Amino acid sequence: MRVNPSLLTSGGRKNHALTEGNFIPCCSGKASCNNAHHPRFYIAILVLHVLIASGCSLFETREAELPGDGSTGVFLQPDRAEVVLENLISAIQNLNTLNYIRCLNEDQFTFGPSNAALSTNPDIWVNWSIDQERTYFNNLRAASESTTGHQLRLSNITNELSAPDQRQIVADYSLTVFHNRTGVGIPTTLGGRFILELKSGEDGLWSIVSWTDVGQGSNFSWSDLRASFLSD
Repeated sequence: MRVNPSLLTSGGRKNHALTEGNFIPCCSGKASCNNAHHPRFYIAILVLHVLIASGCSLFETREAELPGDGSTGVFLQPDRAEVVLENLISAIQNLNTLNYIRCLNEDQFTFGPSNAALSTNPDIWVNWSIDQERTYFNNLRAASESTTGHQLRLSNITNELSAPDQRQIVADYSLTVFHNRTGVGIPTTLGGRFILELKSGEDGLWSIVSWTDVGQGSNFSWSDLRASFLSD
């Protein structure tokens, strides 16, 4: 620390001095002056200065996470269509309703069930929207609350550009969710094929605007899962 000698009295005492932006503490006695010039004293002053300059953000409270929609998993910025699939896989793995819905376009989303599911429950698909997607996924999450190991596997993926701002992704899926409704005939593993239409918005971010489920024979499909968990 540099101190201008002209700012000190001949006795080495002065209430305080500001030299090049540094604060020189008052020394009322030999012991206190020695303490004031101890290296640990300057470290303490430096730490205090950093805390004040940062607005003491270490002591600010964090915004609480919203309950009931899952609280784990990472949602990547969907600046490419492929990232939407990554977010969908992560949302399934963590059963995170918020991130699952963020994969879908809330304004334009439509869902087309498999032929088998349509013939079994024709009425529930008439007005299917983003609200039904949220409801079934929340019920699925609640029925699987104490379990882990959920997984979505995709294979035979094709990704085609159908318009400058639109892509069609087709893939076989194998979905595993360990829920508590196996006693009523709902399996934990199901499979099928889906056709996704993804669109890029004005902000350059992609989302699913159309989801068509294609069943595989008599296998339990994602459409059947949606229908089974529409009610809690």
